[in-house]
Amino acid sequence: MSKLINEPIIVHISKDSVLTAFIWRRRHYKVSEVLSSWWEPSKWWDGESLSLLMRIAATNTATGIYELCRLDGNWFLHRVLD
Repeated sequence: MSKLINEPIIVHISKDSVLTAFIWRRRHYKVSEVLSSWWEPSKWWDGESLSLLMRIAATNTATGIYELCRLDGNWFLHRVLD
C-alpha cells in the first residue's frame, strides 16, 4: 500500500553524486539504501521531460520506504510506502 504525496523536498547529494538525505516538512531523513531507480515519461504533450524516480529506505525516527521524484531539476516526495 502507498500514499501519494507529491510535495517538494530538499535533497542532499554527496560529492560522489550519491543521495544521502532529504528534508520533508522540516524533518530530516537519512537515506540508508537506494532500493531501485527508473525513468518515467511525464506529460510529454505539455513539453515536460522524463522523471527520475527512486525508491529508497530512509530513517527519521523509524525506517520507512519512500519514492522520490526528480523532474526538471526539482525534487518531490512522490509516495510513502507501507
